Amino acid sequence: MTDEEIKDMIQKHEGYRSYVYYDSLGFPTAGYGHAFLPNSPISHTVALALFEDDWCRANKDYKKLKLNLDPVRRGVVLDMLFNLGLSRFRGFRKMITALMRGDYKKASEEMLDSLWAEQVKSRSKHLAEMMKTGEVK
Repeated sequence: MTDEEIKDMIQKHEGYRSYVYYDSLGFPTAGYGHAFLPNSPISHTVALALFEDDWCRANKDYKKLKLNLDPVRRGVVLDMLFNLGLSRFRGFRKMITALMRGDYKKASEEMLDSLWAEQVKSRSKHLAEMMKTGEVK
């Protein structure tokens, strides 16, 4: 068998899933049976490919929000969407309402008044300051 024939066979056996699922041993798995095992390395090439895919998703999600923000505040929202995903981002109802009103001070306060802020610590402070001032810090 050639390498291509072997790869085709393995892909058929593994099957393709475009989402993460738990395999029969309970490991998070995606694609063609790629298990995400604790402490297993990934190449920088793979990391960049995953990043680009997540970046595209965050941009699509931003468009769904129909916000008309300046580039800095758009960057803040994209950063949050990248980190949280759209469904968790939508949990920031008061912040989103403030954004629609153009009340960026209130939006920044709502960002910091959250479990997310406790989890990401300095990232939230940095982004909240950018939201409040409209300047890259």
